[in-house]
Amino acid sequence: MSIENILWKEEIILIFENIQEICNGKGITIAELERKAGLKNGAIGKWKTSSPTIKNLQAVSKVLKVSISRLIAN
Repeated sequence: MSIENILWKEEIILIFENIQEICNGKGITIAELERKAGLKNGAIGKWKTSSPTIKNLQAVSKVLKVSISRLIAN
């Protein structure tokens, strides 16, 4: 596995972890966030291994009332 693939995977996991942290702070579950954002059940969990679309990130950021930058920030 190349260093680029390792870094990409760490960045994808970071998005999920950021969302989970924000949800915990707001007292909302990932499942509830998915429903409110109009995403399929389990969609956000899949972001541990695959990149979300901008549209889905926008939906999540709107529900959580944070910027997309906050979701993807280091």
